[in-house]
Amino acid sequence: MICSFSLAPVSAYDVSTYSGILSSSSARFTRANINTGNFYYQAIQVVVSTTSTYNFTSTSSFDAYGCLYDGSFTPLYSSQSLITTDDDGAGSGQFQIDRSLQSGRTYILVVTTYNIGITGSFTIRAGGPASVYMTAYTPATRE
Repeated sequence: MICSFSLAPVSAYDVSTYSGILSSSSARFTRANINTGNFYYQAIQVVVSTTSTYNFTSTSSFDAYGCLYDGSFTPLYSSQSLITTDDDGAGSGQFQIDRSLQSGRTYILVVTTYNIGITGSFTIRAGGPASVYMTAYTPATRE
């Protein structure tokens, strides 16, 4: 008796999502390298279990802008710990951040808008070789 079977290919790319809303009651900050403005934002704590390159892409009802921070995010000092930003890397007014992240380390992804005073819903799609754990993060507003 001959037995044969085939295994379905296992995806080496794991995708996690996070959804949120920027509203008129959302926290506000002045983006790094911008001297004026109070942009609505939502901060998301990001932790990965495997050191590798990960991809963060926004899908939103507005022109999205993403900021990735190492370890912490302080709205009053938005340039501090900033790793990178992106505006339209995914096209159509959506950001895309591709970055090597280390396991056991905490990162903060700040989702905001390109223009001041804009609100709406968003989803972040994070992909990489392992799950990306994303949870809401409330930064300290003062030192």
